[in-house]
Amino acid sequence: MHGVRPRGAYLSGNRVLDALPPSDRKDLIDDLDVVTYAAHQVTHEAGALLGHVNFPIDAVLSVVATLTNGDTVEVGTVGSEGFVETDAALHSSRALRTSFCQVRGTVGQMTMARFATRMTTSLTFAQLMRRSVRASLFSAQQFAACNVKHSVLQRCARWLSMTADRVGATDFVLTHDLLAIMLGVRRSGVSEAAESLQRMGAISYRRGAVTVINARLLNDTACECYEACKVAFDAALLT
Repeated sequence: MHGVRPRGAYLSGNRVLDALPPSDRKDLIDDLDVVTYAAHQVTHEAGALLGHVNFPIDAVLSVVATLTNGDTVEVGTVGSEGFVETDAALHSSRALRTSFCQVRGTVGQMTMARFATRMTTSLTFAQLMRRSVRASLFSAQQFAACNVKHSVLQRCARWLSMTADRVGATDFVLTHDLLAIMLGVRRSGVSEAAESLQRMGAISYRRGAVTVINARLLNDTACECYEACKVAFDAALLT
C-alpha cells in the first residue's frame, strides 16, 4: 500500500500474536512483515478485496462507517489487543468498513493467503482469532450503550485511557477533529471535555499532543466501559 514503510521482521508487541504458544509463534517471522503507518493513512477501503490483515503493535487503527451525507463515525478502534480486518477470521474476502490509522505506529502485517492457511492448519490460532473477534463484537455493543448513556467527558476519558494502553506510552498525537470523529460529537464538545480533563490534572493537551499526567485519575473519570472492554480482551487472550 502507498505510504507503508517496511521495518523488518516481527518480534513481539501484538497481544493476540504474543498469546500464541511457542509452537505456533516460531514461524511468525516468516508470516509477518512489520510496517509503519502514518496518521490518517487508510489501511482498508470499504468494499475492496482484503489483501492483508494488520496486527497493531504500537499503532492505533480505527474502523469507521461513512453515512450517505458524508459524515464519518467510528464503529471500532483496534490496538495491540486485536487485529484488522476481523472479517478475515469469518472467511470474508472484502472489507465491510473503511479503516485508517489514528495514531502513527507499527503493525505486523500478514497476507490474506498466509492468514487463511493458518486459520485452517492451526486450531489454536483459529480459536484465538475467533475469541478476539468475539471481544471486538462485545466492545462494539458496549460502545453502542456507552454513546447513549455516558457523558462526553466520561467517553473522552475512556477513549484516551484505551489509547494510552494501546500505544504503550503516555504521549501521543491526536487532533480535536479526529477525536470528535471517534466520539461522534462536535469539535466544541471535544474541546470542553479535554479542557475539563486538563483542569483536573489528568492530561495535558496542546496542539494535538496528548500527555497523560495522571493515568489513575483518567481511568477513574472514564466510564465503566473502559474496564468492561479491557476484561473482555484479556479473557480472549487466555489460551
